[in-house]
Amino acid sequence: MTYRLLLIEDSPTQLLTIKRMLEGEGYDVIAAKNGAEGLARAYNESPDLIVSDVVMSGINGYQLCRLVKNDPDLCTTPVILLTKLDGSIDRFWGLKSGADRYIPKEPGFANLIKAIRELLAETTGRPRLRVLGDPQKGPTADEINNRLHQLLERLLFEATLADEVRRIGEDIADVEIISEKLFVLLSSILSYQACAVVVSHGSYSEMHCDVGKQSQESNVKAYVSRVSLQLGLPPFKEEMPKSSQIFDNALTQPVDAAGLRLGLLVVIPWTNQSYKPGDQKVIRLVCDQLSTVLRLYLSYVQRDGLPVPTGP
Repeated sequence: MTYRLLLIEDSPTQLLTIKRMLEGEGYDVIAAKNGAEGLARAYNESPDLIVSDVVMSGINGYQLCRLVKNDPDLCTTPVILLTKLDGSIDRFWGLKSGADRYIPKEPGFANLIKAIRELLAETTGRPRLRVLGDPQKGPTADEINNRLHQLLERLLFEATLADEVRRIGEDIADVEIISEKLFVLLSSILSYQACAVVVSHGSYSEMHCDVGKQSQESNVKAYVSRVSLQLGLPPFKEEMPKSSQIFDNALTQPVDAAGLRLGLLVVIPWTNQSYKPGDQKVIRLVCDQLSTVLRLYLSYVQRDGLPVPTGP
């Protein structure tokens, strides 16, 4: 079987030139004249690798790459962005969009050929098996534009959430206030019956809880303390309540940074409810940024001569 490449280029001359060059290298080339057409063919024909121009009308190369890398059906497909733009900002943005390579256009395209060989060698080592799809069932241009808008909206939400979590720890060296602000933020996004933050101080841990029903607080603390010890956090200074209750639907996410287990976030939805993958991703994003907040807090602690966490 021959590797199949998808080439997306809005210049007819460049499209023909690069297509002939790649076919001369032994590749089967699918050609698309713009980003929307390219994405439709990517969904329908499962190429082994995508080569796309950056500056195109409609969906540009950066947007196309973000769509590919954020789609479960396409995310493993290598993407090369091929462009006349070679500034540091352009290269940075290309790589941040998820591109596997960002290559300037050049006579002969030697670097493009080299990159294609390297990326194909890094994959399975053989062309992927394909089931030929029905072109009529592929996404339309409007559907692709809707996916793009949804992706950009999600990326904006994630960036806003990350910024909100980072701001929680600005100029604050009080973990109780940090926890309270975190609970306010999380409760504005997720519905839960209880939420707990565990922070490691190296020789001991401390816990802060937000519990809807105070009668449940002892059960929540008992459950979180057991999970905390199981995940390698140090014991608590104060004695924790004893309870055999298990919250099967709880979401538990460690807060790690630079090989250190800084803490733990536990979110417990209401009985008979469970969190969807999108909610789970929110928790992971929060903990990614919470690690920075806790590192800043613990740097204040260390400055004051108090113990700091050890590895998990």
